[in-house]
Amino acid sequence: MPAHEFGAPTMAPPEAVSGRALTVRGMVIALALLVLANIWMKYAALITVSAQVTMSVPPVPALMGLVVLLGLVALVRRIASRLALSRHELLGIYVFLTLSVSLTSGGALREFMPELTALQYFATTENGWGEFVQYQPSWLAPHDVEVVRTYYEATEGPVPWRAWLLPLTSWSVFFALMLGGMLCLAVLLYDEWAEGERLQFQVTELPLSMTAPAGADVRIPQLWRDPIMWSGFTLATVYNLLNILHALNPAVPALGLSYPLGQLFTERPWSGLSGVILHYRPEVLGFGYLMPQEVVVSSLVFYALIEFESVGALALGYDIPEFPHFESQAAGAFVAFALILLWRARHSLVASVRGALHGDARPVVRQAVWGLLACIVGTWLWWWRAGMSTSTILAYFGLLFLMALSYARIRAQTGLPLQWGYPVTQANRSLVWAIGSEPLKRSGGLSNLTMLYTSWFLPRGYLPNLSAYHFEGLHIARQVGVRWREMIAILLLAMVLGMAVSYWVQLGAYYEYGANFLEGGTHMGGMRVAAARYGFSLLADAARAGIPPSRGKTIAFGWGALATVALTIIRLRFLRFPLHHLGFIIGTTRGYRAWGGLLGAAVVKALAVGLGGVGLYRRLIPGAVGVVLGHFIVGAGIWSIIALFGGEAHRSYQVWFG
Repeated sequence: MPAHEFGAPTMAPPEAVSGRALTVRGMVIALALLVLANIWMKYAALITVSAQVTMSVPPVPALMGLVVLLGLVALVRRIASRLALSRHELLGIYVFLTLSVSLTSGGALREFMPELTALQYFATTENGWGEFVQYQPSWLAPHDVEVVRTYYEATEGPVPWRAWLLPLTSWSVFFALMLGGMLCLAVLLYDEWAEGERLQFQVTELPLSMTAPAGADVRIPQLWRDPIMWSGFTLATVYNLLNILHALNPAVPALGLSYPLGQLFTERPWSGLSGVILHYRPEVLGFGYLMPQEVVVSSLVFYALIEFESVGALALGYDIPEFPHFESQAAGAFVAFALILLWRARHSLVASVRGALHGDARPVVRQAVWGLLACIVGTWLWWWRAGMSTSTILAYFGLLFLMALSYARIRAQTGLPLQWGYPVTQANRSLVWAIGSEPLKRSGGLSNLTMLYTSWFLPRGYLPNLSAYHFEGLHIARQVGVRWREMIAILLLAMVLGMAVSYWVQLGAYYEYGANFLEGGTHMGGMRVAAARYGFSLLADAARAGIPPSRGKTIAFGWGALATVALTIIRLRFLRFPLHHLGFIIGTTRGYRAWGGLLGAAVVKALAVGLGGVGLYRRLIPGAVGVVLGHFIVGAGIWSIIALFGGEAHRSYQVWFG
């Protein structure tokens, strides 16, 4: 398949001069910023719920940290230039923060924490959850009644670290195996994607352009002096300021965060569009401008087709619950796309394995091959020891792995800034809907089912998808001349320290305030606790009445896979075919959240090209970056910090990145 089919036509060459990104002072600063970011998350996302600053792409604290450091570097250079951080150190700190801060977010370790206690705390005679507690080994979850109770209800005493030490250590081993394996795969696939298919990794445009010195070979030289960038920055700032003023005084007109277009459609069959919402997403607008136009337009087309499937069904007299099962279609698309990616990379992967076996591969490739094998075997052994059957491990983690790979590829190829841009919960649901829960129960008994739903946080959150930051970190290293060993070490440090700081801050918050009352919870916990409870309610259903196979959802899964393969083949045969396979995947997966921003990006890009050609399009790229920076820095950054110290009115404008 031609390279332009899967990527952009050009990629900036690496810089000629190499430099150190991994330094002691750089990592000390990175760790300090990580601690501050976790404390910020604690108050902004857990206590006041004023902003989900760790869920954005890239995480707001990573971007804000880079901005602050750039200001300090400019100041230090005036006093003692030798003491100023280099560009390589700044980018090393940024990459460290992107992964380590994301680990503490609501789709990662914050999604994970309630899974270890909810089954015990919310067990009642009526729901019968108590019978499943025995299948959660003591090395995976604390079983002390008082430790569990005070986790939800708070305590005046210290955090019971002794009870948590073994479970957190055990889970950290698994997280290291999973993320380490994905890092090894990123090392093996990066050259194929970046050099063979010329992907641009648009998310890296922000840090590369922000730190670029005068005369650097980047798409946006002198970003901070570009008036077009500041115009985009101002546009996003005005949008957020009007929303803030409206929150403080409802008489002030503002766009808000969304507009429910579905309320305009009340009569059948148009009531099938009742769920359509126009979301104002400045970050999607900005990054959408950098995306290939055919992908943007295709995403809009396929999202529209998904919505009109409901209208068509109602017009024909079919009122099918949850039709057209777009999440199942998305799951099938993700799995098929990942298999296509592996098939396309088969020659380079086989060559890497042969080189590792014969000892003639590059050291980093050889280590990646053996590391990936060790992580795969380690993951199987970990979950087998926990009580999950081998067949379930292969099917379940195979789906998780394939979906994570597709997500990383979509980020690399399009820069779509949605951490939740994947089929949420579908790795679990697709497996159960395909065969029903009875075969899973027969395969490993209640222990198998219990561990399957104890891991509900994996498909419910986006922890495996953090591998996208692996690819972006490697790309930054290649672009500025940082040795891969240094960047890999930074990513590994981010993983280990990110987990440690996250545990420390989150458990401190839960035992100080009580998990029942955080994230907007009143007495039954907030969103993450509710997700854990829902997962265990499915466990009870699967263990007792059983969850039957779903023909409709399985057919939708197959249709999503078939459509992805068909579109890919058509794109191969007919290069001018207007619809892109990635548009189908994005439109069915998160089109309902992204379509407003993508539509704005498509219109602006079309006007730019129509009025001024490619030259005007390129000239407006800094403006698109400015929109992203303005929204992240003003709306999600500065305002969320102000809201921490204000009253309820300050918290009525909440910036989320779901």
